[in-house]
Amino acid sequence: MSILVVYATKSGASEQCARLLSEQLPHCTICDIGSEKPTIDEFDSIIVGAGVRDGKIYKPLRDFIKKNHSELLNKKMGYFICNEKPRKTEEILDENIPNDLKKAAVCMESFGGYKAYAAPKENEDPLKRIFVDKIRTFAEKFMI
Repeated sequence: MSILVVYATKSGASEQCARLLSEQLPHCTICDIGSEKPTIDEFDSIIVGAGVRDGKIYKPLRDFIKKNHSELLNKKMGYFICNEKPRKTEEILDENIPNDLKKAAVCMESFGGYKAYAAPKENEDPLKRIFVDKIRTFAEKFMI
């Protein structure tokens, strides 16, 4: 099973999470949608990960989901968001992921995050405010 983790990031949290997640999954490729355009038909499974601003996932991933909607329904899917307010995860996912895609998803989760101005500095832990245990659990659930 080949897996694509496609993400969009501004402050780096989504990239950190995509990298950690890819280390937990076999045959996994990661793709920053801001600099690459993946060919999704090469993959059996796709995980979409995005940062959130003002309740919306980043536009490159909203566009990716809209453009590939019908193809995504034929894949094993998972979604993660990086948001500083995990209590709003369900609300954010409801507003950003179409219902049919949510229903078809194997798992959806918030991995934590931070506002851009609070991103870890060069000498700080890059995983500050990232829930590494949730990434591990997501990977385990996705592989079942």
